[in-house]
Amino acid sequence: MKLALRSLAKSPTFAAVAILTLAVCIGANSAIFSVLHAVLLKPYPWPDSHRIVSIHNTYPLMGLERAGCSIPDYLDRRAGVTSLAESALVTSGSFNLASHGTPERVDGRIVTPSLFPLLGVAPALGRTFAESDATVGATKTVVLSDTLWRHRFGADPKILGTDIRLNGEPYTVIGVMPPDFYFPSPRVQLWIPFVFTDAQRTDDERGNEFSSMLARLKPGATIAQAQREVDALHVALNERLPEARPFYEAAGFGGVVVDYLEENVRDVKSMLWLVQAGVAAALLIGCANVASLLLARASARERELAIRAALGASRATLVRQLLTESVVLFLAGGLLGLLLALGGLRALDALGIGDLPRGFAVSLDFTVFGFTLLCALATGLVFGALPAWSATRGNTAASLKDAGTRATTGRRHLWLRSSLVVGEIALALMLLSTAVLLVKSFSRLQNVSPGFSRENVLTASLALPQAKYPAAEQRTAFAQQLLARLETLPGVTSAALTSHLPFGNSHNQGSYDIVGYEPPAGQPSPHAVIRKISPDYFRALKIPLLRGRAFEPSDALGRQRVVVVDRILADRYWPGADPIGRQISRGDESDPDNHWTIVGVVAPVRNTSLDEPVTKETLYFPFLQDPSGSFSVVVKTTASPASLAAAVRQTVLSLDPDQPVFDLRTLESRVDEYLQRRRSPMILLGVFAGIALFLAALGVYGVLAFAVGQRTSEIGLRLALGATRQNILSLILGQGARLVLLGVALGLAGYFAISRLIGQLLFGVAPTDPATLLLAPLLLAAAALLACLLPARRATRVDPMIALRAD
Repeated sequence: MKLALRSLAKSPTFAAVAILTLAVCIGANSAIFSVLHAVLLKPYPWPDSHRIVSIHNTYPLMGLERAGCSIPDYLDRRAGVTSLAESALVTSGSFNLASHGTPERVDGRIVTPSLFPLLGVAPALGRTFAESDATVGATKTVVLSDTLWRHRFGADPKILGTDIRLNGEPYTVIGVMPPDFYFPSPRVQLWIPFVFTDAQRTDDERGNEFSSMLARLKPGATIAQAQREVDALHVALNERLPEARPFYEAAGFGGVVVDYLEENVRDVKSMLWLVQAGVAAALLIGCANVASLLLARASARERELAIRAALGASRATLVRQLLTESVVLFLAGGLLGLLLALGGLRALDALGIGDLPRGFAVSLDFTVFGFTLLCALATGLVFGALPAWSATRGNTAASLKDAGTRATTGRRHLWLRSSLVVGEIALALMLLSTAVLLVKSFSRLQNVSPGFSRENVLTASLALPQAKYPAAEQRTAFAQQLLARLETLPGVTSAALTSHLPFGNSHNQGSYDIVGYEPPAGQPSPHAVIRKISPDYFRALKIPLLRGRAFEPSDALGRQRVVVVDRILADRYWPGADPIGRQISRGDESDPDNHWTIVGVVAPVRNTSLDEPVTKETLYFPFLQDPSGSFSVVVKTTASPASLAAAVRQTVLSLDPDQPVFDLRTLESRVDEYLQRRRSPMILLGVFAGIALFLAALGVYGVLAFAVGQRTSEIGLRLALGATRQNILSLILGQGARLVLLGVALGLAGYFAISRLIGQLLFGVAPTDPATLLLAPLLLAAAALLACLLPARRATRVDPMIALRAD
């Protein structure tokens, strides 16, 4: 080791370049692997979390692959699926916390008492829920997270048994969870018991799927086994409920069992693996460059190695010495890479990596540290063995002579370095082509119109407590007063309410009927996205009105029930006809109170995704005819939306001092958050493609510079025999061009081999897009040409007399 350090100290420039190259590549791998590990590979912090599954209802023939789970479906599966050890039902909840300080909105979950036993986690203080806590009429109880307990209640152990006010009602604190516990994410701060009423346990509740079902497989049980049992339950359900069977069969109704972790990361899995592959390619290119440097250094040390061999050193000893030097380089690069990885993680956080599923868990831990060192050691051994093996193949006696085998060994080293460079170019081209395609894909996605105006729109969410606003008239009065005050704020051009914001991470869909229309045999009932909105919603978001009218303030409680539909619905059921005046129904079609008259048609809107076409219709109902307690505010302004945030919050507090405002954001930022999942990988691959391009060009330069050095005598002889400097320039550039063309050919072949996988991640552009497949090689060729020019110009300046005299 000491000898290796002394040897490297004699070549500080070589050592610094090699270590920095490795540090950048290994550091990038460590940072990206940290993300990959935290999001895709790391198990949840619950015992045997790999056995936890999600069970969804599914209606594939209605275009609904994943739905929630109704209470009767949950009870059926809990009792009838024997491969499940435990199961639980969970519903999202958001609560106004008005105890011990300023009112705030707290994210929580409504859970069956079985959740905590399913997760296998005990509370740090008190207890979790018993079945008696989930019965009608029982005292309302709550379990707190450690974070909420510390930040809101000062970590007071006497909190147990005391009441806090949630949504205006008292809840008794019965437990506090451990500091490292979370479910389903650290944002969730409390849990309350899920109370089933007798009515909710009946078949009438089927289809009311607002909850999620989790389960733990028994030891030895598989997802496939659980799936077969769930399928058998649905066969039995069809037989038991013959009146619902036509609907179930037309919709393809069933249940699907999926791995819980896989379910949560499926939208980002492919893209993260692509980024990791890109970084790995950059690492290989960097290692190949260092190996090329080691080959050049070994060539220069041939006489030194020959002297060692003449003094009795065996080939194994020489190889071990050279390997030790390379491993020292790679370990130093690995340790420096860890420091760069820490900075890289901060940069990744700025790119929005923390917004990925489980992105909150990204960190450099011991697993990542071990992976980094393993990368350093493995690459040091693999890429150090090649020059060590090559350098010790020469004849010792010949190497000691002035004109020994230097040319032969130089040609061997040149062939090895050329092979490495060709591989670098091929990998760089594959990475560069992918990055260019992602940039083009993102550009097209970014230019897709969502169907609404997202500029200068501020949004905020509220949830009126049921205990304080039990009647529809009270909720309507609050909504009308709020809108009236918001419209008076400076710069506000319109204000509206909606039950669900576009790109707001919440969605509502449901079946409906068209009065007088009977679906063809075997076809499912109509199914639509559902929104409740106030009159100015379309104007605030500039959603085009195509026919009829929008809602008016008179469309309120007690008036004729009206609905606005989008063009997709109108074209699907009334192609070429006017749908104004037609009616739809929700519930019992024979009851006129369930009929809603169509008064307008608007353009389709992309509510959740920009990269998928709008295929499902949307129904807009007047908020004032069916006011819900939870809703969002939409404020269109001529000024900066962010400047109105404080005014909007104060306006709400002026109506109700106990009413918190939460999720206060611009609509632009909501769409941008969706785009972030594509933007971050695109930027990362672009950065690594740039690094790969630079390293590949550096490799070409190194090979040609080495070749010029080895062929100095030949070049001098050519010049002495009459060759022009243009001939020499063409000779060297031709050598570089052959390397580049071979690398490009291999790179294109490699890219075409994986293009089908790349195509799954693209939008609006083919994976074999001709312009892209031409641009990437041109960029690479231009960089390589610049790298060729320096050694080529150096070759043209060789003095024939000096070169021949030196030989």
